[in-house]
Amino acid sequence: MKKLFSLITFVLTIFIISAGESFAKNIKFAQVTDVNYKKNSDMLVKIVKDINKTPNIDFVVFTGNNIGQANIKNLENFLHDAKRLNKPYYIVLGNKDVSKTNHLDKKTYMKTLRKFNRLHPKSTNYVFKKNDIVFIVVDGTREIIPGTNGVYSQETINWVDTQLNKYSYNKVVILQHFPLANKPSNEFHYTYNVLEYLQMLSKHNNVIAVVTGHYHKNDEVMYNGVYHITTPQASGGVYKIIDIDSDNGYEVFTVLKEIK
Repeated sequence: MKKLFSLITFVLTIFIISAGESFAKNIKFAQVTDVNYKKNSDMLVKIVKDINKTPNIDFVVFTGNNIGQANIKNLENFLHDAKRLNKPYYIVLGNKDVSKTNHLDKKTYMKTLRKFNRLHPKSTNYVFKKNDIVFIVVDGTREIIPGTNGVYSQETINWVDTQLNKYSYNKVVILQHFPLANKPSNEFHYTYNVLEYLQMLSKHNNVIAVVTGHYHKNDEVMYNGVYHITTPQASGGVYKIIDIDSDNGYEVFTVLKEIK
């Protein structure tokens, strides 16, 4: 009887652990883009509060144009409010975030960021992993003569290609500011080397989604099996919840949240 009880206990333990691992594979995160922080931003505070009370959020990603003008004061104020999040957060650079003319180059930006978030990666291109899903953050900004256009250099595209090969057995989500397959809001939002980038992605079958901002609109399209998501500006009181369901073939579900 004692042996039977021990066996049942063992089987139940394995079942609970397996069920927990299966459940843990599902990822839900918040995307906040184009905050355009200047001096103060009550809207960012409201969004942070809303995210903090939303259950089961694994992390938050700010997908660029986090500040409205590239200067250290705007960045520090933005990071001060972002630090109120009770979830881990990651930063992507946008076209308004860096400018050597304003003494805020990429190195200074990331150094300042790490003062508020010491566990954040040092580079503007980086990789992090949540359970079995790999997230690749890609920088398409220019710190010299910034403008509305993004550019993915061949070096950057090659770096992404290398990461996709490295994590070929994982599902991957790419996080960046500038969209690839979504139609631009206007001709001034053109991004250089998009065709080369898309051709590189077509060689891989592990990319689930590319999550972006920049266009200030809600647009989601499927292109070559990859879900391309772009989200309206947080400065207008909008952010997005993205849910990846690993139990159903890594399907991606999104919910647009509006803050009043």
